[in-house]
Amino acid sequence: MTMVGGGAATGTATNARNALRLACLTEITTSYGGDQVDYDLFISHASEDKKEFVRPLADTFSMLGVDVWYDEFSLVVGDSLSSSIDKGLNDSTYGLVVISPSFIRKPWPEYEFRSLVALEVGNGKRMIPIWYNVSHEDVLRYSPRLADKFALSATDRSFMHVAVEVMRVAVPEKYTQLSRRLALIRSIQGKVEKRQIAKLAKWPVLREPLKQSQLQRIRLIRNVLAEVFPGSWESAVADFQRDHPDFREREIRIWERISGAYLSTCNKFSLTPEEKKEVFKQLLGASFGEVDASFVAKAPEWLVSALVDFDKLLLNASEVAEDS
Repeated sequence: MTMVGGGAATGTATNARNALRLACLTEITTSYGGDQVDYDLFISHASEDKKEFVRPLADTFSMLGVDVWYDEFSLVVGDSLSSSIDKGLNDSTYGLVVISPSFIRKPWPEYEFRSLVALEVGNGKRMIPIWYNVSHEDVLRYSPRLADKFALSATDRSFMHVAVEVMRVAVPEKYTQLSRRLALIRSIQGKVEKRQIAKLAKWPVLREPLKQSQLQRIRLIRNVLAEVFPGSWESAVADFQRDHPDFREREIRIWERISGAYLSTCNKFSLTPEEKKEVFKQLLGASFGEVDASFVAKAPEWLVSALVDFDKLLLNASEVAEDS
């Protein structure tokens, strides 16, 4: 593997490395931020459900890029359900309450149940009940009002399925990023994990079709990344069509930055197939703002160049957006 440009290019690469390290250290990220809350979700649950259900579900959320909080919301007899919900919603966008046999057995006072049954909690925030190992009849016997509310059933469903359904409702912006997040996971995980991820049921394809101009751009992205991100044209289109229409354009632009930086790096350097895969993996991470300064300090020049190119493309895109 050689670098184009010889000694002069080495100095340029060093400057680029320093610039990128500075960007990392000053927390200049490449992800698109939303409302400033500490967590996307919190999970209020009976303490008995923590090990078997809540912790694995929280781990799945974290893998998919969702910030979740649950340790302080493990409820035992005597705890205040409404206080737990109010506390969680102070620092989270959405709250989940796990309705399970253990939850139902707890003697919640009527006034403690009001926030949960009402679901609508101040500032437009919401609670989502998750039914775990309970049927509609179980919930109906427990609380007819709660049985009539929107809920997600986790019974006989994988943690991945539950997490994706919650994301669709609670964090649509990150739901739109699922294809990119799963691409990053696949590039990191081993074969066993890849097979497990492949079992993820496809989330719904939305009816609103992609524009012709968007299809043309997706084809270009796919052509550039074909070696490191293979797949059929139909699956590529379906992935973008699963995105919420409000976020599709932004997601296409991010993929254009990734493919642009990847192509630029491949043109500058003679890379092995494994090095190309590493470039793609790191660019995916950068698209979520996941660039570590200590890693950059030790990274090879071709990888630093890729990350710098991605950062420049993103900055240029931001300037164009501000001018328009």
